[in-house]
Amino acid sequence: MRTATLGLVLAAAAAGAAGCTNPEVPQGHEGYVYNVPLMFGSMEYRETLRGPASTGISWRLYVESVDMRARSYKEDFQLLTRDNLSVTFEVNTRIELRDGSVKEVVEEWGGSKWYEWNVKEQLRTIVREQVTRFSATDIQLETPKVRQLISDKLVAKFKATPISVESVDIGQIQFPKEVADAISRKIAKKQELERQEFVLAKTTKEAAIRVLEALKVAEQQRIISSTLDPLYVQQKAVQVYRTLAHSSNKVIMMLPNSPNSTGMPQVLSEGKRKILTPADQKLLEDMEHRYMKVARQPAPSTEPAAPSDPVATPPAGSEPAAPATPTPTPPKP
Repeated sequence: MRTATLGLVLAAAAAGAAGCTNPEVPQGHEGYVYNVPLMFGSMEYRETLRGPASTGISWRLYVESVDMRARSYKEDFQLLTRDNLSVTFEVNTRIELRDGSVKEVVEEWGGSKWYEWNVKEQLRTIVREQVTRFSATDIQLETPKVRQLISDKLVAKFKATPISVESVDIGQIQFPKEVADAISRKIAKKQELERQEFVLAKTTKEAAIRVLEALKVAEQQRIISSTLDPLYVQQKAVQVYRTLAHSSNKVIMMLPNSPNSTGMPQVLSEGKRKILTPADQKLLEDMEHRYMKVARQPAPSTEPAAPSDPVATPPAGSEPAAPATPTPTPPKP
């Protein structure tokens, strides 16, 4: 009898020891703590733990830890673009789970397998839908636009979920040789056009400044010519003759040739003068307003670099073709 009782005690002790647990949650994780009954009933959620943490010695408590930290998930693609050309690339998506969402992640999104079970295929579908809308050259030339479209679709898709899409990057783009050649030519042409625009903007501004300077000189001359008095001009001439008279190596002969027979040489003080009409004045004002507007525009930034091959690994023997630079002409008044 005593032996049987001792056996029951030992069995109960062993069962108790087997039912005691100490769930732990590591740093950066959240733990979904649940209870599993020994014989009857079903699993039951108890609490959420933010790591590093532990429940301590407990009766049949277990934990599923989910990494809540932001991680990058890489997906490789080989797709046909809108122009039926094969393009190989990779998409790196940085995703994290929102704090305090481990209960929903475990119960509705697959727990620690949330990405593989519920996000991966949806992400790949969105990437395929967006990329196939573009041609092969546009994927290279407008990569930021493609990336932003994918990011916006992913954010909208998982907006009301524990999943937060932080960023999307497209890299390792590889094209067939003919596509790489076309991209090289297109980017080189774009760079050349940017350089031409820089030269034209600079020349236009310089021409506007020169026109304004000419208008200023013309206005000064007009004011001077309209305000000079003939007697004033005659007086200036007399002062010049007086200065010459004091020179030791000059001989001056004064003949009476003025209308009043004063013996002073007459200085021509009359002549045809241009009288500006209202139409002329308005034309000059319009020119000054127009060229002042051009001259006040910001100076062009640093001249763009000469066209170069933009493809990281260009095919052998391919050279981008650049158009000839036309000579810009200044604006006409």
